[in-house]
Amino acid sequence: MIDREAQAETSGMAGLHYDRNLCLHEMVRIQAKRTPKAVALVSGDTRIDYHDLDRISDALASHLIRIGVHKADIVGLFLPRSVNAVICTLAILKAGGAYLPLDPAFPIEHLDFVIGETAPKVIFVDADYGDKLGSVPSMNAKVIEANAIITEMSGRPRTVAPAPEISGGDLAYIMYTSGSTGRPKGTMICHRSISRVVLDQNYVEFRADDVVLHAATISFDASTLEIWGALLNGSTLAIMPDADFSISRLSDFMQETEVTIAFLTTGLFNLFADHARASLPRLRHILFGGDVGSAVHARRFLDLHADCKVTNAYGPTETTVFATAFQVLPSFSGAELPIGKVIAHTGIAILNEELHIVPPGIEGQLAISGDGLAIGYFKRPELTEEKFVTIETKDGKTRFYLTGDVASLKPDGTVTFKGRRDRQVKVNGKRIELDEIEAALRRDPRLADGIVLCHIQGENLKRIVAYLCPKESYTGAPSDLAQVVMATLRAALPAYMIPSAAVVVDRLPLTTAGKVDRSKLLPPPIEAQTRPTDTRSRTEELLMTLWQDALGLPSVDLDRNFFDLGGTSLQLMEIHAGLEEALGRSIDVVALLRHPTIRELALYLDGRTPGPTRIAAAAQRAAMQKKAISHIRRSSV
Repeated sequence: MIDREAQAETSGMAGLHYDRNLCLHEMVRIQAKRTPKAVALVSGDTRIDYHDLDRISDALASHLIRIGVHKADIVGLFLPRSVNAVICTLAILKAGGAYLPLDPAFPIEHLDFVIGETAPKVIFVDADYGDKLGSVPSMNAKVIEANAIITEMSGRPRTVAPAPEISGGDLAYIMYTSGSTGRPKGTMICHRSISRVVLDQNYVEFRADDVVLHAATISFDASTLEIWGALLNGSTLAIMPDADFSISRLSDFMQETEVTIAFLTTGLFNLFADHARASLPRLRHILFGGDVGSAVHARRFLDLHADCKVTNAYGPTETTVFATAFQVLPSFSGAELPIGKVIAHTGIAILNEELHIVPPGIEGQLAISGDGLAIGYFKRPELTEEKFVTIETKDGKTRFYLTGDVASLKPDGTVTFKGRRDRQVKVNGKRIELDEIEAALRRDPRLADGIVLCHIQGENLKRIVAYLCPKESYTGAPSDLAQVVMATLRAALPAYMIPSAAVVVDRLPLTTAGKVDRSKLLPPPIEAQTRPTDTRSRTEELLMTLWQDALGLPSVDLDRNFFDLGGTSLQLMEIHAGLEEALGRSIDVVALLRHPTIRELALYLDGRTPGPTRIAAAAQRAAMQKKAISHIRRSSV
């Protein structure tokens, strides 16, 4: 339960208004002076009020300045979602720096590229991940163990060190996303772009007595809405403490902390609508986005939570979280959800191939303008120039970001999403450039070429498949090639970008023009079930059905690893939710990670133990299991 005494004292007080010239930390300081005793952060048994948040982050900012952090210096956050991560974020901004979220689950090669390109002066690290950071070849930053330094700073009296003057247009953070050029790209976001999405808005209203869910990883820009939506409005940020959580755990956490505002990725929202059964009487607004919304699931959620506002939101990282929003009313009867109307402090236009604005009803590329636009891409002036363009409008010359999304505009200003112009796909809210995966494959010395396609095999099922063409000099078995190439890929790319299947081909089909004919690269055949169905236990039968539904497969071998079959964190959550419903009891989601085959999980659920052969096989897969757990922890929830 959240103590609302301090919030109630000032519930009638007017909140902050959007000021494009103010920096984030000054606005948090204003909130701390207004409601010093109000709870700012809650996670497990930890509660931090606004006074202590301001005081501790001041002390930490002073420390950063003393060790040489200056204006616009980059400081890394190699931390999980936590109270410490929020305190460090605020301290970095107070010192004049810009924060760089680094997911501890990212592979070494990816971390090496990002750290090497940005050269952070300091990196805050969680004690559990220090060894991994030390393995990054490009590491040349001062490393600070977050918990130790925050504990030290917590006992110090308030100190405010002289910090550089920061305005709304200064750099606040750099967030890396998948890049079409074959390498990740860092998007630079300024202070005003963040405050603009949560202050004086038309799609959401944050109040002093709100409790805002923080369930996203800090390297996913949904965390921007969660953290700053709470802190700039004097609300409480409820931080999900579990690294791995299920739908039931999420639902219970929201009930326990009395969450009033929540954002979920579209896929997670769909699962939540299907499986969450906890009473959430205080939840008054839930937003979802990151993929094409499902009208069926929105209505299903409203049937259970009629008093809750439901919003389908859209926006690329380059425009800071959201650009448009659509409220789904209980009376909505359409088959497809629009992405809505433009939010405040933002503009949109639909452009033709010549980048001229087209009238309502005509399809074209969606372009976004306004205070949410990024400064540009870090050290990529040519890419910044390509994607951020100046267009003549009725209001004069206006800077736009070209989204690459095809859309049309209705006369009332509602935007309807039509698809992509390029090879970018969204999986569980994460933006994936297929070209980046192909570039990584082509660096493999065993391959002559590699092609990647995304096959849509159901309403909520997308399978990324790699097609591998070996060099003539390769003499090994095709299955061995697929295994070693995929292992190399896992060491180079974030887990959400790893293809769910790999197919080895002698040659790639070509068009008459000599280009790869991607239309002839079909999804791989489904492996036949190797064990007679009449020998399955009842638990194995249940698990088989759940796996088939989640993975979109007609049959699954009882001894195939879930992640080898292309299973994702979201699909595992779907299986877990279905399992708890079918068995009528609570099950630790970590059990599905520790027992990633149907046979092993069935034995565990039935209270039996695997035989010696199974134990030996499990031991041999220890390294794979560790990677699987890292995979689930990088969920975009």
